[in-house]
Amino acid sequence: MRTVAPRAFVSVRNKEGFTEGHTCRMILAVKEEKGARKKKVYAAKTFARGAMVCPCCQYVLEESVAECPKCGFSGQVAVQKFPFPAPPLSAVIDPSNQLTKEEAAAISKKVEKFRSRLPQVRFLNCIVPLEDDVNLREFGFWILNAGEMKEGNDAKSFAVFLLINPKKRTVSVTVGYGLEPFVEDKDWVRICEGCRDLFYRQKYREGIERFLNESIEYLSEQALAVQKEAKK
Repeated sequence: MRTVAPRAFVSVRNKEGFTEGHTCRMILAVKEEKGARKKKVYAAKTFARGAMVCPCCQYVLEESVAECPKCGFSGQVAVQKFPFPAPPLSAVIDPSNQLTKEEAAAISKKVEKFRSRLPQVRFLNCIVPLEDDVNLREFGFWILNAGEMKEGNDAKSFAVFLLINPKKRTVSVTVGYGLEPFVEDKDWVRICEGCRDLFYRQKYREGIERFLNESIEYLSEQALAVQKEAKK
């Protein structure tokens, strides 16, 4: 398990709410024209890569390390800060029932539908009230590392983890290491900006679905660009 979150965090403010995100690398599988899935592996050096940062102090790192050299944050520190079992990772994690059963089912259905376009990407959406002193970036880092996925933990490398704190109306996005060469922070900012008003107004289903729609379009465009680059 890698213990320092990748790339730079991005933040967008809106009234009292804001969105934050950090990104990371992926082996890309896309659906071919005739319906067959074909897996291709592309070297990370082929694409632009952003800097990794510590989720605690946002210190910029040149490579993945066991702990942040500036503040000492690590996976072990995260476990100490959140000394309780992480929930299983799934399309919808909503322990406080902010969504109705129908809304949760609709989101899960949309996530499953998107699997046909990018089979390796796992969209995970979590709504959980957190206390004011909880760092959303650290919590998102911890839960993505500590939570179990039924497909196996390797699937986390291709995860897009959306974390919503309805108590403070804050949102964070944590993206798995497998996606690093294919994503840019400015585009996650753009996606989050398009959803922030819905999240601020606590329209969680609409906000999550818009986030999913924008994310899958962006990632699909990146996948096509990768294919074209590989053919040159």
